[in-house]
Amino acid sequence: MAEAWRVEGIMPRKSLEECARRIITTRFQEMMSFKEGAIDGLDIEFVHDMRVSSRRLRAAMDNFAECFSKKKFRKYLKKIKNITSTMGAVRDLDVLISKFRKDAKSLTEDEQIGVKNLMIQLQQKREEARKPMLLMFSSLEKERFDKKFLKFFEV
Repeated sequence: MAEAWRVEGIMPRKSLEECARRIITTRFQEMMSFKEGAIDGLDIEFVHDMRVSSRRLRAAMDNFAECFSKKKFRKYLKKIKNITSTMGAVRDLDVLISKFRKDAKSLTEDEQIGVKNLMIQLQQKREEARKPMLLMFSSLEKERFDKKFLKFFEV
């Protein structure tokens, strides 16, 4: 699991709102740093790290909600929750496939055949779960979500 990025510029003399903005933008940039790897899909850790980062971002947004105007803030929070949920569907299948792959090594040949067939089905489900994730990324890019998000929360 990727370590959380250090948030620069947090000091007692800064306002709560400014610190909240710095934390939220750092968590957002951290989350988005895993996007290309998640899209590529070859290394399951990118999906995991992006999902973990999205949960960190969501927690920060929940903690600092009172610092921002409600309407726009809720719109951005809803999008981040959607990212977390969409990534979760893929991650759950990644975990299952990985577990079966490890466990299969200790099984008999006949049992391994059954587990391999199951893993093929899970891999197909994973590819189906990736479709909404890829559509989500495409939609976020078309609407320039990252630019709008960072502009709303800029210090």
